[in-house]
Amino acid sequence: MSPGDPVAAAAARIKAAWESGRICPLSGRGLRARVLRAGRLVRAGMLSPAEAAAVAAEAENVAMAFAPLPVPPLDD
Repeated sequence: MSPGDPVAAAAARIKAAWESGRICPLSGRGLRARVLRAGRLVRAGMLSPAEAAAVAAEAENVAMAFAPLPVPPLDD
């Protein structure tokens, strides 16, 4: 994936969002994996770049819909 690639850009935005605490890291990791798989399917000739870009946009939209859960207090 090249730097101007919408699939790579979506994967990077999802990762940045979970690392910054804006979205749930559980759903963020799974949806980023879906985006990365779409990129691999393009390279394998099984998905068109346009289809992969659509998958990436969908995954990013879903990832942004899940806020992180509160962190429970540590039991000391």
